[in-house]
Amino acid sequence: MTRPMPRWIAAYIQPARAPQKAPPAQGVLKVERYAIPLELRYHHAWACWRYEYYANRWSKPPYNPTTGVRAEPSDPETWSDFDTAYDAYRAASSPADGGRPYDGISFALDIRWGIVGVDLDHVSEHRAPADTIVDALDSYSELSPSGDGYRVFCKGTLPEGRRRRDWVEMYCQRRFLTVTGQRLPDTPDHLTVPARLYTVWDQYLNRG
Repeated sequence: MTRPMPRWIAAYIQPARAPQKAPPAQGVLKVERYAIPLELRYHHAWACWRYEYYANRWSKPPYNPTTGVRAEPSDPETWSDFDTAYDAYRAASSPADGGRPYDGISFALDIRWGIVGVDLDHVSEHRAPADTIVDALDSYSELSPSGDGYRVFCKGTLPEGRRRRDWVEMYCQRRFLTVTGQRLPDTPDHLTVPARLYTVWDQYLNRG
């Protein structure tokens, strides 16, 4: 009987799962402070984030800029005001455990805000439908830190059901989304109430 290959050996000779959301080779986009709408900056719902690599995956976990410990999207006590988060990012501060400094800031979506965040990944592979979504929502839209994603923030809520399908994600609570202030050309500089919000959700998440 053939014995299974030890995991530590397999890790060296078998291809690892493709990493996701890796730091871009050209560097992370700078946060443009005053391009971020006041409707977002007003809320005590901010954190810092940095790229981290764990278990063959890249992620962008949020941190409380005051304590330096992980922020939780379901725990407002771990969130910060905008200025504190931005200042920690600009000062190149690091979490309590040290290591890589913060790469940017992120916003906690909460049902109390009445704000929906739309996260579109890998738009270079989905340019036409991604642009269609941005046009349909017609609200504040920006580039993600890598430059290969879109973030759309608008006023409203979402029906019960899916929040993610493939490269499209839509949330209204219990989720941090990175914010850059790198506004997309010809999009509003403020949050709107999209008439087609449910249509976009139904087309790209509910029906797939």
